[in-house]
Amino acid sequence: MSKVKGCLLFSIIGFLAVLCTTSVQTLTETGNIVWTLPFTGKLLIISLLAGTAGGSLLYYAFCAAARLMEKRAVRLNRRWNRPIVHRKRFFLLTWLAMFLCWFPAYLAYYPAICSYDMTIQLGQITEHAYNDHHPIFHTLLIQGFMELGRWLGNVNTGIGLYALTQMLLLAGAMAFCLFLLSGCGVKKSWLGGLLIYGCVFPFHMYMSISVTKDTIFSAFLLVQLVVLAVLLRRGRNSLKPAALDGCYVASGLGVVLFRSNGRYAMLVAVVFLATALLFGRKYRKLYGRILIQTMGVLVLGIMLLSGIFKMTDAEQGDRREMLSVPIQQLARTYVYHGGAGVVPEDDDTMSAEDKALINDFILNEAYQDYRPDIADPVKRNTNTYVARYRMKEFLSTYVGLFLQYPGDYVNAVLATNAGYLSPGDTSHAVINVNGRDRGLGYIQTRWVENELNPAGIYKDSKWEWLHEKLETFADSNGYLNIPVLKYLMVPGSYLWLYLILAAWLLVNRRYRQLLPLSLVMGYYLTLLLGPTVQLRYLYPLMIALPFLAVLCCNGIGSCNGMGARNKPNER
Repeated sequence: MSKVKGCLLFSIIGFLAVLCTTSVQTLTETGNIVWTLPFTGKLLIISLLAGTAGGSLLYYAFCAAARLMEKRAVRLNRRWNRPIVHRKRFFLLTWLAMFLCWFPAYLAYYPAICSYDMTIQLGQITEHAYNDHHPIFHTLLIQGFMELGRWLGNVNTGIGLYALTQMLLLAGAMAFCLFLLSGCGVKKSWLGGLLIYGCVFPFHMYMSISVTKDTIFSAFLLVQLVVLAVLLRRGRNSLKPAALDGCYVASGLGVVLFRSNGRYAMLVAVVFLATALLFGRKYRKLYGRILIQTMGVLVLGIMLLSGIFKMTDAEQGDRREMLSVPIQQLARTYVYHGGAGVVPEDDDTMSAEDKALINDFILNEAYQDYRPDIADPVKRNTNTYVARYRMKEFLSTYVGLFLQYPGDYVNAVLATNAGYLSPGDTSHAVINVNGRDRGLGYIQTRWVENELNPAGIYKDSKWEWLHEKLETFADSNGYLNIPVLKYLMVPGSYLWLYLILAAWLLVNRRYRQLLPLSLVMGYYLTLLLGPTVQLRYLYPLMIALPFLAVLCCNGIGSCNGMGARNKPNER
């Protein structure tokens, strides 16, 4: 790709980044954006000028850095350029290193961090009334460890064993990915950097001991993405599967079982793989093999979930989570145009018919509880029957209000997703803070005693001094006080980092290596259509980015001598 096209591609990303961050900042400061023609025009011009300049500079900086690293690689000590010989030993040592670095937090929070959806899942376990609002496979896993604890004489022991197993799984997944990278010609210096990242990045420590589906899902998604990238990098153009294909299928099955978002992300990947199969000239058998495996994983995962539902008499959960964006848009539009009396800007111009449908959809006048940053206050009072069984009427009102008040629809999406769109946003850190309970910051560690203790789960810290230190860091959102590095911890950086990675791969014509990013794109779409911004939602993409960036942008070479060398122009 020519320098002009590369510069243009980075400029487009720069334009979008400035447009989103400026819009989010304006909305945060003013509370509402009136999208007049002068304001919109001014915003577009500023975004175009600043984004083009910033994107162009970033592109040329990347080019200069790539040349510098190429020259430096020649001068590096041969010891750091040699491949790792004892890769199995390397795998075990890296696994142990990360586990030991996180283990003090395990002692501090023993038996585990029981926040997020733990109490809701505990209610399902206690009442034996299961549904799939939270992955039933994960709920049954928690129940299994609780039963193991009872057998050992203490439920707390069972939860402690769950956390220990989860730590081993997450550390093992990261160590396995380092093992794969070590066979792809990745230099020891980069592997060392990834190991340090695995050991000291603070969110790994907290998430590894949090009883939540997102940690297990993150481990499986990381392995699936890296294995897919390695398979594509090797370029073995055959329909016959190899051992690594088994890893792809197994990790994909974990992705499907532990989050519904995983299924939707894989559907997006199926579309891109099918497109590659149609237009890829040289690697059709490779694309066809991975496409068949991906579709097979989806079918097998759905069949397994169906079987589990029959065994447990579980019910389908309410689908209102999928309506988070329309709920926010309709609630905000009613607040500003429905005569609700919530904000002084309310002009009461909405028709009586539209008001009537919204009142059927949003019960108990819950639009008065509208919060720009989270859908839950309104969402829990919605009647999804209206959207499902009065679909024609619902869509007519929804589209009609969009045509009448497009600015409010845009503002609702920007406000809910501010944390994902702007690196400067800090609302993500205080979404759940209520002023009473501890442990409701960006890193959630809240302990609800009145719900956990009756089930036999209680705090039993083995290192109280460290527990207090970690609680203080979590409660004060201490990561925001770390200069520069905080931008690797805020959620608003990752969308743009992934887009930059995709652009750099396009510039270097590494088209095959773009396919793993289709999974990332699919997962990101579910986040942007979700109810709010939380660490646990973004964590799977946080953990995967460094591994994908190092693998996809690493120097051209074969993977462990098992495939063709990557050509500059991959199709």
